[in-house]
Amino acid sequence: MSEIAADADMSVGNLYRHFKNKEALLLACLKHAIESKLDASIQAAEHCNNAMEAIEAFFLIRLRVGHAQLTDTRHLYDLMEIICNRHQDVLLDCEKKAIDALTNILNDGITQGEFSVPNSSQTAYDIHQAMMRYNHPVALKNNPLNLLEEDLKRLLQLFYRGIRK
Repeated sequence: MSEIAADADMSVGNLYRHFKNKEALLLACLKHAIESKLDASIQAAEHCNNAMEAIEAFFLIRLRVGHAQLTDTRHLYDLMEIICNRHQDVLLDCEKKAIDALTNILNDGITQGEFSVPNSSQTAYDIHQAMMRYNHPVALKNNPLNLLEEDLKRLLQLFYRGIRK
């Protein structure tokens, strides 16, 4: 905590006013990283001309930001493991937000006549689960970004064939 406080140009005591321990600080940092990645994905999708482009932008940005976070941040992989084991509620909340964002994109695609799906919430859940490889710390850490992007684009094409109206 003293090293973190020094990096933040504050006293250890002041740091403890904001975070009761290292794990609380870790959790806050990881929540911020996860939420930043989701926000960037949603923003990318909002700037697209159609729902198919929005889905691709959503997943590509999520992949790129996640890959950058894991390669640019020391020990992030180890920190994510702690979150997975002790704070699954944070991950489940983010997953719900991602699925809600996908549901909105699918609903836009249905309204625009692009997609035909019987249940947009279920389809969003299914797509999200199928795309887990492109958001999972192990896959992001152990694969080059260009390979993951190529694989993701092929998988998205498969989905489009299944949900295109």
